Parts: sequence; structure tokens; C-alpha cells
Amino acid sequence: MSRERLFPVRKSIHRILVVDGMELIRVALVKILSAVSNLIVCAATGDCDDVADLVERHRPHLVIVEPFQENRDGILWIKDLAGRFPQTKILVASSKAETTYAERALRAGASGYWMKTGSADSLREAISSVLSGQLYVSPRVGLLTLHKVLDRLPRNSGRLSCLSDRELAVFSFIAARHGTGQIARELGISRKTVETHCAHIKVKLGYSDAAALKRGAHESFA
Repeated sequence: MSRERLFPVRKSIHRILVVDGMELIRVALVKILSAVSNLIVCAATGDCDDVADLVERHRPHLVIVEPFQENRDGILWIKDLAGRFPQTKILVASSKAETTYAERALRAGASGYWMKTGSADSLREAISSVLSGQLYVSPRVGLLTLHKVLDRLPRNSGRLSCLSDRELAVFSFIAARHGTGQIARELGISRKTVETHCAHIKVKLGYSDAAALKRGAHESFA
């Protein structure tokens, strides 16, 4: 049985680096990609800290990555990787809410955002779009973005969109029950800066105190 072809015969082979902290998902992604004759998985890892070295070594055309690993600011990580390797495209493959993170990931330098709940066909579509030089999001998010441009979104849509990327990172760490000192260490900022971000989040989202902020974080990322 011949392997499925994602691109026309005249197209060159594309090297793919797969990054996911969950072994079962990483293995599943590699299996799906290995069934496409125009794609070669040049490396796979569970640790985002390995990615820069692997990109240097293998020069992949595309990195398929879950950047929102424990104790990591995924958006900042995308910005760093995209800045260091502008010729390597990034496709985020995540379980994080697409309506909250997709636009931020694209602004940070990713070329696409694919939800892990999607089908193998939608993954292949995402890869094809990104390697063809296009951006990829699900049709639902694409429609939401269009409505946003047209200023027709409901008032309660994208509640967290008012937060900056760093505020969103702090908010997500609060949801993971990290204290101020731990958040400061993870993000490489001072405790005072973390406290300032928390103050801004409370104002933007309408929380009255630190307890309400924590409850809201847990509810938002449940």
C-alpha cells in the first residue's frame, strides 16, 4: 500500500520536527506524518529545551510543537524560536483553547494553530497550508477573527483577549497554583513585576481581591 502524498510529485521532501511532552501524542503525531510520502520526521522530543539544538542540527522546514508545557510561557517561547530561526515554520499543536491562544501564537511568530482534538485529516491540512506559506487556524477561529475585524463579536467573546501576553502567562501560572516567587522565577522577572501584572489583571477582569483573582484563574483554565 503506497504512502499518502500531501504535496504534488514535483514538490521537495519536507523535514518535520515533532515536539510534545506527552509520549503517546508524540508517537501518534510521528505515525500520522510517517504515512505521508513527502514528509520526513527528522527528530522528535518531549522537551522544548531541546528544540533549538535540534533545529540547528536538522534544519527542519516545520516544527510541530506543544509549547504550553509545565512551567513555561508558551507565547514567549514561540517568539524566541521564531526570532532565532525565521526560516523554520512553527505549527502549534495544542489542547489549549484556540479562541484564547491562536491569535497570540500567530502574532508571536507561529504559522498555524491546530487543536489536538482535531482529526488526522485536519492536521494534514494544517501542515499543507503552513508549508505552502499560508496561515492556518480552524474554520471556527477564522470566522471569529473575521467577525472581530468587522467589530461584530458578542460583548462576552474572548474574555481574556484584553490581557497582554505576559499577563495571560501570569494568569495561567496562577491557575496552576504557583505563588508569586515561583512565577517570577519561571518568567525571569521580579516579584514586584508579577504583583503589577496581577493588579492589572484584577482591574481588566473585574476581580476585587487576590482570592477572587485565584478563583477566576482556576475557572478560566479549568
